[in-house]
Amino acid sequence: MSKMRNKKKSKSPHISYKYIIAFCVTFAICNSFVEKIANKNEGKNNPYVKSIKFNQAQGYKSNIKIQKFSKKIAKNNFKDYSVKDRKKKFITELFPIIQSANQDIIEKRNIFFEIKKKVESNNLNVLEAAILKKLFNEYKVKNNDLAELRKRIDIVPISLVIAQAAIESGWGTSRFAQEGNAYFGQKVVGTKVNGIKPNNSEDPLIKVRIFENLNDSVKAYLNNLNTHFAYKNFRKSRNELRYFGKTLEGVVLVNQLKKYSELGDVYINNVQEIIKKNNLDKFDYIEYRSAQR
Repeated sequence: MSKMRNKKKSKSPHISYKYIIAFCVTFAICNSFVEKIANKNEGKNNPYVKSIKFNQAQGYKSNIKIQKFSKKIAKNNFKDYSVKDRKKKFITELFPIIQSANQDIIEKRNIFFEIKKKVESNNLNVLEAAILKKLFNEYKVKNNDLAELRKRIDIVPISLVIAQAAIESGWGTSRFAQEGNAYFGQKVVGTKVNGIKPNNSEDPLIKVRIFENLNDSVKAYLNNLNTHFAYKNFRKSRNELRYFGKTLEGVVLVNQLKKYSELGDVYINNVQEIIKKNNLDKFDYIEYRSAQR
């Protein structure tokens, strides 16, 4: 009997090691899965959008390929077109990129709502907690504020994106757009940062941020509106429209972007005029999967 007891005792450590190893392997797999989900829209694991087409109701069709670019700056050729054709090409090229970027945000928003339910029911697992932490970091939200995170994970109306890009880049013809895919006038400061120095700038440290491609430029702009403290009222107004079930319209939300330009109200009027004159508001009624949440 004593021998049998000893045999049983000797097996228990061996069995516990197996459980430990199995747990470690499972944790490693889960951690890898978290990174793939959380980094999806940061371009680390996101496959290229090879072909995007749109129906007649949306007004534009495109076979544009959004590919991963090399470190060489991809230049546009908007200057080669007449004013009328330039605008059409500009809208056609930006539209699928903006729609794709917005859909990525909506997918994150959907994930957020699912995790929020788990938090409220006190049923959050390790995987979901890791994803939530990633979202807090990405959208620069402090103190685990779920209400603030909800305001930040949301789309920007396509009409507003196109109109601001048109103004800031001269419909893609500006020096900054041509040399650095800078379509939204985003600034960077420092001697070591990668940027284009404005010719009339009095401060040599202020530059216009350079992007490898238009896709990166759009994503950076969306992130800017969704995280920068200067656009707090923009996010608040957008959240209120969501609450009342209203469509997110560019001509309405631009009223909260007075701090985007030194021109203030004049800038807002210019954006609204471009939206109306070029019928860009029709793009704001495109429905995204679960975008109404």
